[in-house]
Amino acid sequence: MKIIRRPRPHTFAKGTALTIGNFDGVHSGHAELFRRVVAAAHAQGLVPTVVTLHPHPKEFFSSSFKLDRISTLRDRIIEMKRCGIEQVCVLPFDNAMAALSPQAFVQEVLLNQLNAKQVWVGDDFRFGAKRAGDFTLLKALGDAHGFVVNDLAEVQRNGARVSSSNIREALKAGDVPRATDMLGHPLVYSGHIVHGKKLGRTLGFPTMNLRIPGRASALTGILAVWVHGIEETPLPAVASMGVRPTVEHSDQILLETFIPDWQGNAYGKLLRIEVLAHIRPEQHFDSLDLMVTQMHKDTDKAMALLAANKPRISNTGC
Repeated sequence: MKIIRRPRPHTFAKGTALTIGNFDGVHSGHAELFRRVVAAAHAQGLVPTVVTLHPHPKEFFSSSFKLDRISTLRDRIIEMKRCGIEQVCVLPFDNAMAALSPQAFVQEVLLNQLNAKQVWVGDDFRFGAKRAGDFTLLKALGDAHGFVVNDLAEVQRNGARVSSSNIREALKAGDVPRATDMLGHPLVYSGHIVHGKKLGRTLGFPTMNLRIPGRASALTGILAVWVHGIEETPLPAVASMGVRPTVEHSDQILLETFIPDWQGNAYGKLLRIEVLAHIRPEQHFDSLDLMVTQMHKDTDKAMALLAANKPRISNTGC
């Protein structure tokens, strides 16, 4: 898997079959789109490619806007690779990119930088300055410049449209089963363990901490999770996702994970935290004693849930 942040003109002499979007969560609708891109690429000798923008345009235009993210860029890329995508172009969204007209975006990005031959987008796709370009215009520009534009009808699950927005709402409500059903895969957060303030050790709950990039997370609160990457088999654990309102005043989103009856050193290891269930929302406690009492209850509930369910992470195709 290649990660390209600033593609140069004529980098892709072979030509690309690509799709463009944010792909938060990489849900089952995205997976179907990726399958189409990969199949077309293999049939025509092209490179299956995903193009995404960073930061999200709404975050770029408004410093107060906070996108409740489903997944991190790292985890999106992992899912893209699992679906057969071979390269991801992370285009920097800046003033220059925001100013490109739809025609200039096609010429400078799709043609000059990416050598696009097949382009897949949803029929609600918008591009170019002030979102002036739509699917109809992109198709006309494709016809004029010699690349094919394809659309994909919406994917439904249990009679409801699968979308990042619907998954986001499910997670904000703590409905992890509904969210993962629409995702088509477990919700996972991955990263390297970072040093924290080590308050948990003094309270009897030593945690492993992962910083979650972004301004906001769709899922917050206390979670029952499986921890992959420490031992050969996943370990049952309880985790807290949020900004730690009882002990800290910060906008930094932290995923703190406690594995009962485990001792060891996880620093430097790349962990994958698989979320099984949401136990309760994040809350402020008037004292550390009250918080510790609740943490014992949370741990017992998490262990009971995990004992009745197996981990679901798969490394096979999407």
